[in-house]
Amino acid sequence: MTTVRDNAPASPTDPIPGHIQTNQSTSAHRYEDGRHFHADKNITYILPDDIQEDDRLHLQHWAVQLAFGSNFDAPVQEALEDGIKVLDSACGPGTWVLEMAKAFPNSKFCGTDLSSRFPDQIKPKNSEFYVHNIVEDPPFEKDSFGYIHQQAVTVGIKIVDWPKVLENHKLILKPGGWIELTEFSYTEAHNSGPITKAGNDISFKMLAAAGLDPDLGSHLTTLLADAGFTNIQARSVDIPVNHGGKLGELFWENTKEAFKSTKSVYAKFRPEFQEPGVYEKFIEDMGEECKTYKSTVRWTRAIAQKPSTD
Repeated sequence: MTTVRDNAPASPTDPIPGHIQTNQSTSAHRYEDGRHFHADKNITYILPDDIQEDDRLHLQHWAVQLAFGSNFDAPVQEALEDGIKVLDSACGPGTWVLEMAKAFPNSKFCGTDLSSRFPDQIKPKNSEFYVHNIVEDPPFEKDSFGYIHQQAVTVGIKIVDWPKVLENHKLILKPGGWIELTEFSYTEAHNSGPITKAGNDISFKMLAAAGLDPDLGSHLTTLLADAGFTNIQARSVDIPVNHGGKLGELFWENTKEAFKSTKSVYAKFRPEFQEPGVYEKFIEDMGEECKTYKSTVRWTRAIAQKPSTD
């Protein structure tokens, strides 16, 4: 199900004929602990779908941008300046699209997400947004985009769906176009104390139980190779958690908000978290421990190219 949020004339990146256009989210919703979650059994995203989550995603974007020193690694700077079509898959509130559209006015940027969490009216003229579940068939024509960006979907795409997602991306990417994926890995959390290890262990089990890949960041290059992409490169950064200056502060705020929003899920593994103040104290102690132990978590950016001829 697709929603176009732009009044621009039809182009190769507009939804293909036959796709439904609507102003609704792709799913039903449920409420837990005052937070708004997807309730559609076909949607795996385990974090909330609300304004508070949008704020966290803005924060996460800035932290990852600061950690890697840029919004992208793919060799597309010149193409962006000249003008290409770009897709931000699973764009959340659209932070990356908005920044990139402003920085590269000659290019056209499209964002897709499960819900219409992105700007409707106040946005650059060269940006547009669609409601779309990326595990479903893409709403764009074949060979539409020169560059596809996707970040932080570890908590949203099942292991079994990754081949389909990358097949879809490859289909709509132009020959010679670039794809870029950025993800984290729970097995690459370093200098963790006992509280943090306990939290990471629950997170690992929670993701695995949902069919998600807790070690996705370490598997990006293999996934891209299996999908038939070439010229694969990767760069990893160990991001500090609650130490090391601004980056560590931002990343801890991001981590803390993610933990706070999923109390009911963590309580399934540790029932005592339902008791008043216990879970909140656990999160507070984790933050102090990360500061003391100088904890880090590894994020990886992988870029790859669609062959000029398949």
